[in-house]
Amino acid sequence: MHDLRVASHPGCRTTLERRNYLHGNTTLKEHIVKPVLIIQNIWDDPVGYIGELLLAYSIPYEVVKAEQGDIPDIRSYGALIVLGGAQNANEDDKYPYLTLEKARIRQAVEHETPFLGICLGGQLLASVLNAKVSRHTLTEIGFSDVQLTEEGRRDPLYARLSGSQCVYQWHEDTFAIPQGAVRLATNVQTENQAFRFGRNAYALQYHIELTEAMLDTWLHYPALQQEVIAVLGQDGYNQLEQNSHLYYPIYQEHTRILLENFLNIAGYSVQN
Repeated sequence: MHDLRVASHPGCRTTLERRNYLHGNTTLKEHIVKPVLIIQNIWDDPVGYIGELLLAYSIPYEVVKAEQGDIPDIRSYGALIVLGGAQNANEDDKYPYLTLEKARIRQAVEHETPFLGICLGGQLLASVLNAKVSRHTLTEIGFSDVQLTEEGRRDPLYARLSGSQCVYQWHEDTFAIPQGAVRLATNVQTENQAFRFGRNAYALQYHIELTEAMLDTWLHYPALQQEVIAVLGQDGYNQLEQNSHLYYPIYQEHTRILLENFLNIAGYSVQN
């Protein structure tokens, strides 16, 4: 039996470092035409802020829903992003579409197509690389800072992030670091928050796709609200709800920086 504990986060640092670049000034080199393929695993975790940024950068993208079982060959795409979901990465029998999803992730790794896995997406990458994905000893929900490891501080994915990233957590599973991969981020609650395998396959345990509207859904849609209260308690839920407006601007800026970095890694040459 697992020793189930709850992680209620104090939130992120509320000091927002201003930078000399503008969201509207980003440009894309004309010769880049391959779209980004995005796999959605559950209704309440859509492309969100990632889609908004891709549109702002004039980068084409396609979203496919994993449960429909029609995930295209990734060789026609410039990058693959896999979003989160409530599924466990090992539940192929319960969710047969995970088998094809993992095959597409494996294809991305083999062809060195830039890959970014978010929460379940990161766990699926770990599973593809034969690393253990298992139930955590706690459920981690809320805004928090993750700290970059020495490797993370040097990795281009975290360029311009000064030692930590403000993120949003919602997971009860955790991944081990695959053989040959490097841990990039950590925190007290979850040792393995991010890793890189090879040149450009990245797994994040946390969420970077939330818009304010999505956050509102995650906090106030009745079934989801009850899940949060069950984990954090009513007082913890109230604190998260009241402080979200303080943390979201930092979260949004850090998300933008990381996504710009990933797009540069993927060859889209976003100017920042």
